Amino acid sequence: MGCRYHIQIGHLQLDPVSWADLEDVVRLKASAGVTGRLAGGVCGRVLSEQDMMTDLMTWGREGVGMFAVRQQGSFIGLAGVQPSATTADCHELQFAILPHARDTALSRQATSMALAFAHGAGVGRVISYVRESDIIARQVFGGAGMSVCGEQPECCGPDILLYHSLRGVQAGNAVH
Repeated sequence: MGCRYHIQIGHLQLDPVSWADLEDVVRLKASAGVTGRLAGGVCGRVLSEQDMMTDLMTWGREGVGMFAVRQQGSFIGLAGVQPSATTADCHELQFAILPHARDTALSRQATSMALAFAHGAGVGRVISYVRESDIIARQVFGGAGMSVCGEQPECCGPDILLYHSLRGVQAGNAVH
């Protein structure tokens, strides 16, 4: 991916996930105490490896994807976008932070940085599905600049809210 995808603000840094992050990602995805949600939920090593392959292919194909989030050099989680499996022509924003680093402000900052990167790379619409009762995720996505969409998601139950963020796509910068 190179240095052009490196994001650093204060003590927080985001870099595209890589095979070097695999052991940290496996631990993260195996933890039920993680703050935030990834599409696959809690999973084992094989699924984590499959997810990593998908993330790497997304970065290569679209120039956007999941970031490894580090605080003062230590891995604390993931934040980024993946093509939506349920809604055409958009990406889904996700985040997951390890229990020992649980901090809504850190989650919001990492998620904000990933969202801004995705929009800057040409992603016009970013969505997230959030349980109405998940106050932390609602604070993180709302604080990152997303808003509740007026439409009820067809794929989900009545207790699921659809958050979204819309930005104009810059000419020559569109993600397919």
